Amino acid sequence: MFFGETQARLPAQYDLRQLGRVTPVKDQGLAGTCWAFASLGSLESYLMPKESWDFSENNLKNLMSDHCPGGYDRAPDEGGNQFMSTAYLARWNGPVTEAQDPYDPYAGGNCEEFAPAKHVGQVVYIPDRKNALDNSNIKEAVMQYGGVFTTFFYGDNYYNPAQAAYYYSGSDYANHAVVIVGWNDKYDRKKFSQRPKADGAFIVKNSWGTDWGQEGYFYISYYDSKVGQNNALFNNAESPAQYNIIHQYDPLGWVASAGYGGNTAWFANIFTAAEAEELQAVSWYVGAADAPAQLYLYIDPEKGNPRSGTLAKNISRQISQPGYYNFVFKKPLELAAGQRFAVVVKQETPGYDFPIPIEMPLDGYSSQATASPGQGYISGDGSEWTDITDVWADTSVCLKAFGSKRRGSSS
Repeated sequence: MFFGETQARLPAQYDLRQLGRVTPVKDQGLAGTCWAFASLGSLESYLMPKESWDFSENNLKNLMSDHCPGGYDRAPDEGGNQFMSTAYLARWNGPVTEAQDPYDPYAGGNCEEFAPAKHVGQVVYIPDRKNALDNSNIKEAVMQYGGVFTTFFYGDNYYNPAQAAYYYSGSDYANHAVVIVGWNDKYDRKKFSQRPKADGAFIVKNSWGTDWGQEGYFYISYYDSKVGQNNALFNNAESPAQYNIIHQYDPLGWVASAGYGGNTAWFANIFTAAEAEELQAVSWYVGAADAPAQLYLYIDPEKGNPRSGTLAKNISRQISQPGYYNFVFKKPLELAAGQRFAVVVKQETPGYDFPIPIEMPLDGYSSQATASPGQGYISGDGSEWTDITDVWADTSVCLKAFGSKRRGSSS
């Protein structure tokens, strides 16, 4: 089990709407921006019912487009994915509020940046379903945290508007992103235009306005062949006042992965503190479940060797689920203005031989990626290090550090 729950303990029916944990349905219009609505819909759901937010899909779709610096090779009204949304949140571009940047499906790409309303420190990538009854991971995530981003293939021929019920059994690629907000194990299979093997359906929040479906919601069969792919849970959103300094070389986030032919590898970034600060946290992406990690921080490392200088922290971590994670220190690390420091990770990814998350230029996807020598390093054993730009030009290690201006210091 992924989240540790058993199918027998999960209720037969569950609906976040009944618990006040879903924000109102929105309308993406004619733009291919469902991914932005599904991403922020998941995040908004996580924050409810204690906090109710209306985040700006417009800001997300525009800043992550080729119209803006640090964007992907996509137009503002074109499709995207959960990794683009994660990169946008992880680099502190957002989320921002709808009032700050209202949605316009026809906008040409406004690149205006605003102060984020939250800092998102975790995005869990729930593995694709293995079969029609492999639903416990998604269900447990919905119960514990809120709505889950997912994708499926949509075609009008497979939708029954009278029942707002959808079932597809083909092999076309997923083409639409939505938010799973609940389920009904006993949902009658006779309500679908084409009958699936058995009863059962997810309750889904769409982004086609309240005039579509049942006030914007619909049911999708457990036996649908494409639902439950590319799942993501956007959560752990905190006050932006917690940190005000970010060190990063990967504004486009996790584009690819690298390794040394096994499931263990080392990666590191060397940063320089622009001002006196308290280093409080680091973050990176993990590509497998039940993944042990060892984090090291070094002060004043030598050029080309991140595991040199003074060892300041040595911390063990066990990452239970694939995703993006922010790890907060129990005690901050004080840095002087101009001081160099290295963040070093030894990562194991059981069953996955590419433990190193990287940003790199890929034509048609992430061609804006850039990097300089002396920033990111990779290693197979933690002793011999290679500058990652010597292997792949303009490639960075996806490893960030966060801190706050040290009290009593001046700029």
